[in-house]
Amino acid sequence: MVNLNETTNLNYYQQNTDYRERILDGDNEKYIFPQDSSIRIWYNVEKYDYSSHWHNALEIIFPIENYYDVEIENESHHVLPGEILFIPPRKSHTLHAPKTGARYICLFDIDFFSSVRGYSGLMANLEECIHITPDDYAPIYNEIYDLFTQIWNEYFRKAEFYEFSNYSHLFQILTILSRFQLGKMQLFNEASPIKRREYFDRLNNVIDYIDSNYTTKITLEDAAAYSGFSKFHFSRLFKEYMNCTFYDYLINRRIKATEVLLTRDDLSITDIALQAGFSSIPTFNRTFKLKKGCTPGEYRALFSKAPTKDSSLN
Repeated sequence: MVNLNETTNLNYYQQNTDYRERILDGDNEKYIFPQDSSIRIWYNVEKYDYSSHWHNALEIIFPIENYYDVEIENESHHVLPGEILFIPPRKSHTLHAPKTGARYICLFDIDFFSSVRGYSGLMANLEECIHITPDDYAPIYNEIYDLFTQIWNEYFRKAEFYEFSNYSHLFQILTILSRFQLGKMQLFNEASPIKRREYFDRLNNVIDYIDSNYTTKITLEDAAAYSGFSKFHFSRLFKEYMNCTFYDYLINRRIKATEVLLTRDDLSITDIALQAGFSSIPTFNRTFKLKKGCTPGEYRALFSKAPTKDSSLN
């Protein structure tokens, strides 16, 4: 494991000289990346809090001096030095800083990963936050820690091709985490290596099928038939692999599509509901409020507010 003291000679400010102020559109924090980049990393020593906000980036917090408290949709995390907290994209969160301390805050645009096969299965591990501690993640902690150390060094030294390098490290981290989670699943523990690979391939194939057909009247029977499993066996395997039922995944996929469409002014809410595969407006309104805590109209209103500025740094 790399010693944190080895990073003390880094120039923490040269990479972020472009930054001026926070820009909030409602609770949505926007324009967080440099103009020509999709990565932003802060060496943060601020002692004030950040009220509830969200953004499209994956946020990773790594305290190095003193703790850092984070609330993610009313779930509290007390993050100690050496621990790592992953905050999924588009999750509302609040940050509480101690009076003294320091931490790395890493922001990555990962939406373009969606074109890579297995993305949905991998992202199932990021539906909720991941709080990595040396004890709970002992088999993989040192490897992940070392990869993050390489990310900080590459970024703050502004090494040649650092973005390519840092995304490769992030890919490695997410792959290590996903394989670690797979290894804890009963279906992967009980099966032979050949059977595990078969399960993995067939489940990822059916996830791709759902992602391509969520706007249609796709059913559990359709998905099971596509996977080649019986309906009962498919339901059990899918729930263990994705940590949700087929219908929960289908609804969440449709809701995610509407989140993007609701930012467009040229589409009515009726058009959006139908384009995303909802059979009726009442069903869409009810489901959206259940999943997001507000109506589609209220969600859309977040994007019609004039942006506000906050001079505080991340």
